[in-house]
Amino acid sequence: MNAKKFQLMREEFLSRSLKLSDDKRIEYTEGHHESNVLWNFESIGKTLGLSPMQVLSVYLMKHTSSLFNYFKDGREYSESIEGRIMDIINYLLLLVAMIRTYKEKGDVNEQVHENDRVDL
Repeated sequence: MNAKKFQLMREEFLSRSLKLSDDKRIEYTEGHHESNVLWNFESIGKTLGLSPMQVLSVYLMKHTSSLFNYFKDGREYSESIEGRIMDIINYLLLLVAMIRTYKEKGDVNEQVHENDRVDL
């Protein structure tokens, strides 16, 4: 693929990825899509006793696991591999938003690792 074709592919792919993110955010944030893009991770984290980052890591691992299976056998299953890659990109962007949000609040370590402690 030449540089021009790559640039066009990249722009189109990232544009589709961002649209997918916007479309899914409305559903996943249950009406909080304008006020808190991290609402889903925070809500599920509270319910399950996990930090928001731990919840995000589970979602991300689901897609990276599928990606690694694709590397092994080249097969696509319930979702296209390009759709999985779009989701990975979007979860990484949400991770950046999470890190920046919690750093701004001055509690990144508490928010990110609040449920990492194990009482023995």
